[in-house]
Amino acid sequence: MNTARRVFIAFLGLAAFWAANKIAFQVRTTWNKGLAFVQDHVLDDFHSPLHVSMYTADLGAGLGAIVLMFLVWAYHNVGKMSQRVGEEHGSAQWAKPSDMKPFTDKDKRNQLLFTGSEALSLDSRKTQRNLNALVIGSSGSGKSRYFVMPNLAQANTSFAITDPKGELLRLTGQSLKNAGYRIRVFNLVDFAQSDQFNPLAYFNPHQAEVDCTVLTENFITNTNGQKPTSGDGFWEKAERALLNALISYVYFTQGGEGSLVDVVDLLARMQASEEDENAESDIDLIFEAVNEKIAEYDADPADWGSEAVSGIDGLRFAAAQYNTYLQGAGETKKSVIISLGVRMAPLHMAQMRKLLAADTIGLDKIGTEKTALFLVIPDTHAAFNFIASIFYEQLFETNLYLADHNETGRLKFQVQCFMDEFANIGKMPSFERKIAVMRSRGISTAIIMQNYSQGKAMYKDDWETIVGNCDSLLFLGGNEKSTTEYISKVLGKQTIMSEETSQSKGRTGSFSQSQRKLGRELLTADELGRLPGGECIYILRGVRPFRSKKLPAPSFTENYTYTPTMPASLAMPATPASLAEEDGDIEVDWEPGEPEESLLTDQSTCEPARSDDKEQEHD
Repeated sequence: MNTARRVFIAFLGLAAFWAANKIAFQVRTTWNKGLAFVQDHVLDDFHSPLHVSMYTADLGAGLGAIVLMFLVWAYHNVGKMSQRVGEEHGSAQWAKPSDMKPFTDKDKRNQLLFTGSEALSLDSRKTQRNLNALVIGSSGSGKSRYFVMPNLAQANTSFAITDPKGELLRLTGQSLKNAGYRIRVFNLVDFAQSDQFNPLAYFNPHQAEVDCTVLTENFITNTNGQKPTSGDGFWEKAERALLNALISYVYFTQGGEGSLVDVVDLLARMQASEEDENAESDIDLIFEAVNEKIAEYDADPADWGSEAVSGIDGLRFAAAQYNTYLQGAGETKKSVIISLGVRMAPLHMAQMRKLLAADTIGLDKIGTEKTALFLVIPDTHAAFNFIASIFYEQLFETNLYLADHNETGRLKFQVQCFMDEFANIGKMPSFERKIAVMRSRGISTAIIMQNYSQGKAMYKDDWETIVGNCDSLLFLGGNEKSTTEYISKVLGKQTIMSEETSQSKGRTGSFSQSQRKLGRELLTADELGRLPGGECIYILRGVRPFRSKKLPAPSFTENYTYTPTMPASLAMPATPASLAEEDGDIEVDWEPGEPEESLLTDQSTCEPARSDDKEQEHD
């Protein structure tokens, strides 16, 4: 209750006391003259406004009037507490342009654009709103033209863009380059126009086993196809163990120079026999050598340099995972090898091997240099979805780590990810967790898709968490049922007045008219399906929804042709570990030489290294 209201109530109390006191005084002093006289002269004392009777009965009448007035006021207000006049069935209504003003920026270029009249400041600390957005629109509704392209034209942050067909790169690339952007492209449509991407190059040396496990999880999840996930998952678990072993072996013997090409080459050398359970493949011999090296370290750890520990631990992890795979019978191991080989079939393609053999794309630079990073994906098949998912996984993990280890806790340049055709990127493990924490590191994501059910089908129960971490929702049009029903529900209900008329004819004809309040969706699902092509719906957390015009499409006059940093004539990568027969025995060559030589290299990677003095003593 504000001060003015308190003063007003106090004034009414005094007025009630004054009036009751005067009436009581007049009645008491004239009562012996009869009732008629009292009625005629009951207000006579009001002619003396400053007179206040101090007689006990008159004071009691005044106080009684105050109590009565308070009871009436309390009854009135308690009744109103449960009433919301005009909002009985819902309070939804369209927002006014002024409602967006607290969330905009004076510098119009420092904003994320949503509609022709609504934009959100990039300063999330000021607005207390994150920049994550869910953008839904059917094919042809203008997701790229009326949302992604206008925001790329802002040129206000670093960008990571999913680009089906490569249209955005062609239309916006030159403009971004002219604005000083570093352009990088990972092209899964035209491999010859792509930079190289090596996931192992982004492993964190201090937690490489974790990165290996995450990469394996991503790969297995996105190569499951349409097969059901019911059952005990024995085969899938065995494949995970084997893939963990191969990836970690490659990383801990070659560091960031190793690649998935090396992994698939190791898998191609694996064999298992149903007839001879004790038969050993070349890769079995490699891991026997790994176990021997671990045993040598365990026998005398003091004989090794300090840098050896992380490398030995990494190889220990690889050996443990491989031993898990070895527990199966010959027939089981053969099935695991075949199943994993089928999953990794795309990595046998000559152009794909070249694409993954090294890293020239530099995902770790997007937060330190103004960068536009395009992921060009095919829109007619899903053969490379798992690569796209791994790409984004490494982009997020790498830059979240770099932000955490920056003195400000944020990246130097904000990074906006426009993830068009989100359903075609593949499922990213723990994405529901990443989207919840990336805001504070200066990273945001726009999830762009054709309908709401696509995300639900991919992420199941985690989808609601992902959507809940998007403070902005933009609907550009469409009539898919799950989408329109969801948007209609989010818009809420309004209270309307319904008028009913009835009329009967005849000798005793009658006519009646009545009104009552009803609840109605602000826009029903079918009305959303009929939304005019030039309009859109924008909803910001904590603000009423906006029904606005779409953003105007920017004009880009120059088409762009990208020249990758990878030479087109780059030779195919060689096999990482060669197997040679000498005198009838298999000799395992560690890269670049014998196991001792590889493990003796003194590098800043996770490879083990002995100090020079210890090495001489050992010799």
